[in-house]
Amino acid sequence: MNSMILLTALSVGQPGVSPPNALPAIPTPGAVQPMPMTPPGMPIPMNGGAPPANGNGNGNGNGNGEEEKKEEEPEAPEPYALMRILSTTRFGEKLNERGVSISGWVQGNYTLSSSTKNNLPITFNDRADFWQMNQNFLRIDKAIDTSKSEFQLGGRAELILPGTDARFSIARGLLDDQLKPANPDGSLPNYYPIDLYQAYAEAFLPNLGPNGTSVKVGRFATHCGYELVQGAETPFLQRSYLFQYNPFTHTGVFATTQLNDTWTTSYGVVAGNDNFIGDPTNRATLIGQLKWAPKEGKTSVLFNTVVSTNPRFDRDELFAHYNVYNMIVTHNVSDKLTYVADASFSHINGVPEFVVGGPGSATWYGVAQYLIYKHCNDKLTSNFRVELFEDTKGFRTGFKGLYTEVTYGLAYQPIRALTLRPTVRYDYNNNSKPFEGKANLVTAAFDMILRF
Repeated sequence: MNSMILLTALSVGQPGVSPPNALPAIPTPGAVQPMPMTPPGMPIPMNGGAPPANGNGNGNGNGNGEEEKKEEEPEAPEPYALMRILSTTRFGEKLNERGVSISGWVQGNYTLSSSTKNNLPITFNDRADFWQMNQNFLRIDKAIDTSKSEFQLGGRAELILPGTDARFSIARGLLDDQLKPANPDGSLPNYYPIDLYQAYAEAFLPNLGPNGTSVKVGRFATHCGYELVQGAETPFLQRSYLFQYNPFTHTGVFATTQLNDTWTTSYGVVAGNDNFIGDPTNRATLIGQLKWAPKEGKTSVLFNTVVSTNPRFDRDELFAHYNVYNMIVTHNVSDKLTYVADASFSHINGVPEFVVGGPGSATWYGVAQYLIYKHCNDKLTSNFRVELFEDTKGFRTGFKGLYTEVTYGLAYQPIRALTLRPTVRYDYNNNSKPFEGKANLVTAAFDMILRF
């Protein structure tokens, strides 16, 4: 608890450092922005760990079956502090009876940078030489067990309460008033907004499909890409460009059917990318996933799609409707070493002349490769990533060219609930100067995650 209070106090302000309002504004999804600095859910200048713990149900693990689960069950770790405390109360007993868990974490970071004020177009740790409270994350979860041949109801709610990361994950039409500029200089009224990141109900239908089908309804994390918004369940504080400039969430219906021990398919209809039901930007969009993961294999392959019925820029709403094609290959080289390749191609038509990247069509694509190595004591993990990302016209980042980034970080857990992550990163653009007028950027970050 003392650590949580310390992190919160540090995030309020830093002596001798300009306040958050001195930063360039990050506009509401869909708002016109005169400067090419904007969250990843938006075009310019307006909006458009560990694999099994992915938080969004896309199953990036190796797909091992029920036998492996039974072997691991006796070694399942005890709940974190909040559920242990609640279990001593009548309320906690009711939660346990209904299979509901409550958990979360606090995450903050300090980033040293070769830039003077900000690291944009890098997001999440966008502040240079400043402490940020990234996430006060709360999760309420009622999981379903697909190994049981019975009808089940579950669901999940996840909130950032509050945190600087919410500026980038907020969907158009849901709490986005927090991002509207309020001051004459265009600065944000709230540097620490809140976000209802996920809120969905889930049902398991045992008689639909060979091995049953689970169906989600609501707002849920995208199935595309290897990295996650959930700071405690993704390898790096410093996210890849592939992650930052493709969808975070969808709102709609998403079903998953396990065909056999090797193949799983997912399919659904949503309102678009990073928008919410009822917003004028809603447009029928198809999402899908095909997963190959042999039961006894060390390799899994996922092919993911987001296909809009009309992937064009909406001039009336100043919003981007774009398609995404993504593939993730995960290979367990050994018990200690995992290799991941994440590749995406995205495109849009009808970009107007007043938007960076217009007029006409625009594409952005790339590949990120990861090596994740668990050291002998299992308390220390090395994470390495090298990425190439091409923003052909600058539509997503505001600056065209090929971005190259190399990131190395350590994740140390002195105790299970605490993770310390020092990270260094180098970025370079071969065509533009996106980093405060420079083509390259060097950052060194340190973030702390305290789970409860």
